Amino acid sequence: MYRMSSGYANVLVNTLSAEGLDVASLCREAGLDMQIANTPGALCERRVIYRLWQLAAQASGDPDIGLKAYGHFHPGSFQIVGYTMMSSLNLKRALERLVRFSPLIGNGFSLFFVPEQQHYRLASLDHQQSGSIKPRQYADAGLASLLGFCRWLGGGKLPQPLSVEFSYPEPKDIGMHQRLFDCELTFGSAYDSILFDGQDLLRPLSMANEALAVLHDSFAETQLDLLFGLSITGRIRALITERLSHGQGQCDTESIAAALNISKRTLQRALEKDGTQFKDVQNAVRRQLADFYLRHSHFNMKHVAYLLGFHDHSSFNKACSRWFGMTPGQYRADESFEMEEAASV
Repeated sequence: MYRMSSGYANVLVNTLSAEGLDVASLCREAGLDMQIANTPGALCERRVIYRLWQLAAQASGDPDIGLKAYGHFHPGSFQIVGYTMMSSLNLKRALERLVRFSPLIGNGFSLFFVPEQQHYRLASLDHQQSGSIKPRQYADAGLASLLGFCRWLGGGKLPQPLSVEFSYPEPKDIGMHQRLFDCELTFGSAYDSILFDGQDLLRPLSMANEALAVLHDSFAETQLDLLFGLSITGRIRALITERLSHGQGQCDTESIAAALNISKRTLQRALEKDGTQFKDVQNAVRRQLADFYLRHSHFNMKHVAYLLGFHDHSSFNKACSRWFGMTPGQYRADESFEMEEAASV
């Protein structure tokens, strides 16, 4: 079951309230307890969030209502994740922390923060479940609130997106999208993503505080440990994703166990308890990142293989044939191929 944090529910409730909607009635119909939005650390089912966005679009008659989340977030909405971002040296470090601690915001999605030449792209992939269809308002709200938060941290109109990609088909009217993002827009993409100018992300933040950043990181790590206390698989997956996303190819059992401050044998036993093995978790992450790099970046094949931790191109070719039924080059060139849902571990 996929869940979202109370912070996200709070952003949603604030947005609908500011739009003059009958929030209490909509929440009842969607099955959302409004108290959750005001309870730090609480979680709600993602399908309920989906349903509430659908009802809000119908009640308001505004299919663009998700974009209104840009102006109705609060820095505390991301809770400890937001505080780690606020104390960061710059937006690049803030977004790296967002990816690192994203499991505290919710599950059922993966975030990627990857360089593209001198720029950086933050992309999100939602793992879908049977009977639950992601409404476009959910995607809009995620991108809009992210941009709003980044600009709040930056203290002005920066960062200015270079391009934004949406995972749904192009609507008849994209006027509000154009006014809000003011950049190249692409619809029908595999991911929801924003490409930022690298220089914008390296500007120092006025609230940067290294001592606080260390303190916040420590607390967030503790929260992750508590979150995955009964299932370490998600924590391992997050660490592997973080390392491979940043080109840190060393993702063997020993290095991940050391990062978790546990022995290799303890890690293996924990995975066995969850009915999986380290190689299976690593393979699932590699497959998902391979899809992202091949579909969504201009990296050459040698560099993609390096990022994924393959020592030679032949091994990467064999892995892609196993994952996608074709070579990396064929997969990148085959635009008609619809991405399969990423394996969930």
